[in-house]
Amino acid sequence: MGRCDNLYLLRGAELIVLKKIVASLVFVVFFFGVLEVSAQNTSGYYSCNTRLWIDSRLVETDSNFIMQNNSMLIPLNTVGLMGASYEWDPEMQRIRIKTESRKLTMYIESYYCANGPNLEKLSAQPVMYNGTVMIPIRYVAEALGATVAWNGKTDSVFVSTTGEIPREFYEPIQEDATVDVLKNRIIVLDPGHGGSDPGAVAWNVKEKDLNLQVAKILKEMLQKAGATVYMTRTDDRYVGLYTRADIANNLNADLFVSIHHNASSNSGAKGVMTLYYPSSKKTDKMNGQKFAEIVQRNLVKDLNARDWGIIPRPNLVVTRETKMPAVLAELGFMTTKSELEKLVTYESQYQAAKSLFRSITEALR
Repeated sequence: MGRCDNLYLLRGAELIVLKKIVASLVFVVFFFGVLEVSAQNTSGYYSCNTRLWIDSRLVETDSNFIMQNNSMLIPLNTVGLMGASYEWDPEMQRIRIKTESRKLTMYIESYYCANGPNLEKLSAQPVMYNGTVMIPIRYVAEALGATVAWNGKTDSVFVSTTGEIPREFYEPIQEDATVDVLKNRIIVLDPGHGGSDPGAVAWNVKEKDLNLQVAKILKEMLQKAGATVYMTRTDDRYVGLYTRADIANNLNADLFVSIHHNASSNSGAKGVMTLYYPSSKKTDKMNGQKFAEIVQRNLVKDLNARDWGIIPRPNLVVTRETKMPAVLAELGFMTTKSELEKLVTYESQYQAAKSLFRSITEALR
């Protein structure tokens, strides 16, 4: 074997060693890079309970919204409510969102988006979260030409594809909210059902959620007017019927309002009704029946709803066991699709809360 042959073998060996070193370095860089990305992903996101409205429709999803860098991310399929189509390529980890005039392309765990011919940086990167593709709502909505508004007081986001944000979204407060009659009064609001008890369910909408949404809007109105307001639940949890009554009794509340939505085997049923406990104290200045009459009259007028009247319910725990005037308001039939389409909108919930506000004020005069 000559000198050239030995040199060839040496260089060959060096090349093999060099390849192994490079491969090792690549593995190390890749390994620690994955660890770094993984650490960022798990620590940078958290679930949130922010409410999202798109063109006055409350968005209900199976997956919670999440936050990253103060940006809210929502499930990819939600863009359908903004008039857009989408494509998800799991192999490429690529997201494409299209309308007639716009096209967005982004990738999982990338801070950049191709918006037509432009490359733009995102405040939050799209991620795969619990098996769901999540995208930053503000960037995507505005890139598609929509207007986005945020209300910190109610922890709500409103997306309008027409550019119009309802005035009530910014200030969900009754105009005459300075009436002195509410100052220092204690009002207990009871959003019906909750937790393991969904109440009525229709087209994947749960009554417990609608009840809570109206109660939160009403609470803000009442507090703005000077009332002290308590809620039997402020989130999605189960509270027993007797516990709800005990909360109001222990607070020595002035009024108790239980908020519900109705259901019927009649798919065309519409309208409102108010339930009360038929107290024997007919001489009271204000009792359950009188309070129910006020609530029902205002709901029918303010919501332009069919009048099912006031209904005495001797065995209704939350109105029977409370020591103050108490009512249970049924704000509409979820089982009628056309009525449900209204009940899920912010405007409808605001109007219902506004009507209840007026009734509470009237009952305390």
